Amino acid sequence: MKRLRHIMILTAIFISICNTPLVHGAEKSVESYTELTASELDAFIERMTVNLQSVKNLKSEFIQERHLSMFLDVLSAKGSLYFETQDKLRWELKEPYSSILIFNGGYIAKFNLENGKYVRMNLGMEDMFRESLRQILSIMRWDFKKVREDYKITILKGGDYNLVMRPVSTGMARIIKSLVLSIDPKSNYITKIIINEPHGDYIEIRFSGQEENRSFNQHLFDINNPLTQHHSESTLNKSK
Repeated sequence: MKRLRHIMILTAIFISICNTPLVHGAEKSVESYTELTASELDAFIERMTVNLQSVKNLKSEFIQERHLSMFLDVLSAKGSLYFETQDKLRWELKEPYSSILIFNGGYIAKFNLENGKYVRMNLGMEDMFRESLRQILSIMRWDFKKVREDYKITILKGGDYNLVMRPVSTGMARIIKSLVLSIDPKSNYITKIIINEPHGDYIEIRFSGQEENRSFNQHLFDINNPLTQHHSESTLNKSK
């Protein structure tokens, strides 16, 4: 179960929401928002799907914070996200350690920096990783047909939109209580995600510096020899 929890938390990313010390505060903060009706929810998802059709890829910086009820200190990491709508995703941690997770056309690879070189790791439970990453890509494309089979979705409207996803299956609910995505109404970007766990721990991911429809070097998504952190930025503007 510990291994499964690690996989689901890692791959629930992007998405994948509030500045409070406890998860219960995070969920209470959305109560001041107005919940959309079923018809309003469908209209919102359809509108977002249309608005995002022109987005072919996206790059974003992120800060990821792990809040554990047994510790006062917050475990923080920084990195970059690269996404293409054709089933390509790169989740790269840069601080305090370096690792790269790549999903490309159904294939998955994870690399850790060891002795100055990126070494490909043995993932284990690859099918679970693959399904979780497919769900994430569906969310990023606003393809909610499959997502709504696995999660109960509500949307709350306030200064921004909070999309709350709660697992349907009891097995998944033992691992993840809810995912809450904060969506900017002007840019349509996901600006923040909180992954709530059943016993009060949570992960908060904040996104910034989003850039869309850039010309990515396709070696960013190479599952055998991906671009390193040094080269990924210098080759970002090169043509495919």
